[in-house]
Amino acid sequence: MHIKWLMFDADNTLIDFTNASKLSFQQTFEDYGHTATPELYATYKVINHGVWTAFEQGEITAERLRVKRFEDFFAEIGFSPTSPESFSKRYLENLIFKSENYDGVKEMLEGLQPHYSMSIITNGLKEVQRPRLDKLGMTHYFDSIIVSDEIGFAKPDERYFEIAFNSIDNPPPKENTLVIGDNLKSDILGGIRYGLKTCWLNSEGEVNETGIEPDFEIQDILKLPDLIKSLKKIQI
Repeated sequence: MHIKWLMFDADNTLIDFTNASKLSFQQTFEDYGHTATPELYATYKVINHGVWTAFEQGEITAERLRVKRFEDFFAEIGFSPTSPESFSKRYLENLIFKSENYDGVKEMLEGLQPHYSMSIITNGLKEVQRPRLDKLGMTHYFDSIIVSDEIGFAKPDERYFEIAFNSIDNPPPKENTLVIGDNLKSDILGGIRYGLKTCWLNSEGEVNETGIEPDFEIQDILKLPDLIKSLKKIQI
């Protein structure tokens, strides 16, 4: 099996979104003169996950997502340091500056770039994703960057993957294209539905009880080159 195209999810695959989100949340509270406790962030994470799930299922728009998660959060805690709209805008600005890629990721991409086409496939928001990649010095590694907020479809929607698959000139066959991501229900399920090979980045060593079966699984993104090398010896 010869992989020719790598489609990378961004957040919690190449970029440490978990830490950036926490730092940005804390910073935004500080910007409005308040302190964000761990309990407040834990509450926000639950609400944010629910709102993003609704977005990925097509139940709300990206525009609504931006504000709804903070509307729901402020309603839950009974306190609002500013309007949900203002908090959302400042949070996203902070997210750009608080983001960092995982150690070794740029070196890995540097080694892969001469040998593979590479793309970013992300469900992030347009005012954040491209500026973050630019800030981290990662944009130039990719032949295409597909942001759900820019195209109107989100993973796992097959229409998202249709656009992604046509984002480079002369794309290789689907069986020679590998989706790499941490989210089984968006990255992996979407790739499977579109007929692509998939690799689940299971950094936390979670038990997969979803019924979604990736072709491959790794626990460290830096192990991806070894996986690809091993696939060249496998006939699938």
